[in-house]
Parts: sequence; structure tokens; C-alpha cells
Amino acid sequence: MRLNEVNRTRRRGSLVALPWALLLLSLLTGCPLAENYPDETGPRYSGDHRTAGAVSAEEPSSLTVVTFNLSFAEHVPEAITALTRPPLAGADVILMQEMDAASVDRIARELGLAYVYYPGSVAKDGDDFGNAVLSRWPITADWKINLPHDDPYRQQHRIAVVATLDIRGTPVQAVCVHNATPIVGLGARLDQAETIIDALDGKGPLQIIAGDFNTSDPGSLTQTVKLFSGRGFQWASEGVGDTVDSMIGGLPLDSVFVQGLSVEERGVDRLPAGSDHHPVWVRFAWPP
Repeated sequence: MRLNEVNRTRRRGSLVALPWALLLLSLLTGCPLAENYPDETGPRYSGDHRTAGAVSAEEPSSLTVVTFNLSFAEHVPEAITALTRPPLAGADVILMQEMDAASVDRIARELGLAYVYYPGSVAKDGDDFGNAVLSRWPITADWKINLPHDDPYRQQHRIAVVATLDIRGTPVQAVCVHNATPIVGLGARLDQAETIIDALDGKGPLQIIAGDFNTSDPGSLTQTVKLFSGRGFQWASEGVGDTVDSMIGGLPLDSVFVQGLSVEERGVDRLPAGSDHHPVWVRFAWPP
């Protein structure tokens, strides 16, 4: 059992007492320890705002996937604007990080999508902090993957969210990822990525794993791509460039990996979208 599951959990509103060592660490560093949701079953939020005729009765010719870290979901109207203009307009699947339930539901309602959302922890502003999968296609199953290696200072927990999409009878596993920051070390983040891949083993030939991998430190993106490649995944967003603007320059934090689908086109939407992250999009050929 992981450290935060023993020492700091939030299970449907109940908090477990902190050991003195972690409390002392919090006092010395000045960082309040995070409230986490390690329960594999929730909290869970879902909804379906699709309308009749939202998808064609015919087989689609392509599948467009967007990954977007909305930065604490602080600018939802700007995000909706971005998701309704080219090149993101009409995306089939949108994977979002740093979200709360109300913001996910609002975006899904505006875009006419189904969604599932799990928070992994509570952010410093008191809002839930988690990952969502929004889809133009039916979501037939979903679950949360608890990731190892919590933040050593705040003990913040990270998760991935998996949704099984039914695209004209073909199941596709879509996974929304938000790995820990570089403070945990490259080895820990590679463990997190491999935990996700292991959890999908045997779940079907069509898999999309995308999100904020926090690959800002030297060599981390190369090692992450190497890990996925070694497990049979293609780096679908290869060559799109930096995805985050920062004080030290552009950073390539967000990626899309795929198994069983062919890439037709990919890119980054660099117009204002309400976040320091730029949305990454990939269009795949369909049928696979």
C-alpha cells in the first residue's frame, strides 16, 4: 500500500490522521499536505449531453483526439471557445487535466459530449483536481488508475482515467494522464507511465494514452517515448513542438501515444485557450 494510502486519505469525506513525521515535514517546508482521493471507485462524475444525430449513422472516416490541461479549470469560457474553433472543433475525444466536476460538465454540455471525470486530489484553491474523458461516442465503461510516487512535499496523489468508447461497435480505450511534476524524479514518472500501460494490458488492440506527462526536465521526453515505444505504442504527437509557455521558454509537456491506429495529421493550437498549456490534437484514420 502506498504511503499516502496509509497516512493521508480522503474517502468520501473522511480524513485519516497524519503521522507526526509528515506533519513536521509540512510545517518545515511551509507546504500544506494535499487531501487525496485514493479510492479506486471514486469520487466519480459522469454525464451525457449528446443529442440525437450527434454522430453519423455511417462509419466515421477519421477520429480526432485532443489533450488539454486547463490549468486548474480557471478559464472555462476561453477553453470552450478554443474547443469550438478550428483545428479543435468537432473533436471526437477530448482528454482534460486539472479539472473539477462543474467545469467538465459545463464544457461537455456546451459541446454536446458524454463524459466521465475522477478527481485525484484537492487543489490548493479547494477545488477538486482531476482528469476527464469527454467523447462524441458512447462511453461504455470507465475506471481510475492510481499512480505510484506521490509528491514528496505535499503528498499530492496522481491518477489516470480510462474510458472505453464504442465507435460503431469497435471498443477503443482512451486514457487521460496527468503525471507528477519533475520533483518526484524521472524514474518515478516512468513508473507512473508503466503503471498505466500495465493496467491496459489485454484491454484491446486500440488504445490512446494522452495528457500532461510533465516531461520538462532534460531527457525525460526521450525516455518516456522510449518506454512507450518499447511497449508497442507510437508517439502520435511526435514533432508538434512545445506545448507550454513558461518563464524559461517553451516546454514539451503534453503528448499522445497510440496503439492500433494510424496518424493522419497532428498539431498544437497556439491561439489563446485559457491556459499556459496549448491543446494538442491528433487525427487518426478510421476504420483502423
